[in-house]
Amino acid sequence: MYNLNLDKKAKEFLKRLKRGEQEIILNRIEKLKDNPYLGKRLAGNLFGLWKLRIDKYRVLYKIFDDKLIIVILDMGHRKNIYD
Repeated sequence: MYNLNLDKKAKEFLKRLKRGEQEIILNRIEKLKDNPYLGKRLAGNLFGLWKLRIDKYRVLYKIFDDKLIIVILDMGHRKNIYD
């Protein structure tokens, strides 16, 4: 089982959401502990990162298999998460 670490940027975004949206996102993120490859591998300038789609939001994360750690780098609306 992997450990989850939320970066400051991801925590700040999560705080701005309504309680219900927070719970949905946190529940989906928790599932990454058992299978970090639920998301989709990114390419281009985001090579090495993964994304998880949750409704209109995207969660960007990096997997460190050697340490069994997933770092949630950023979260945001699908329109501007990749800016």
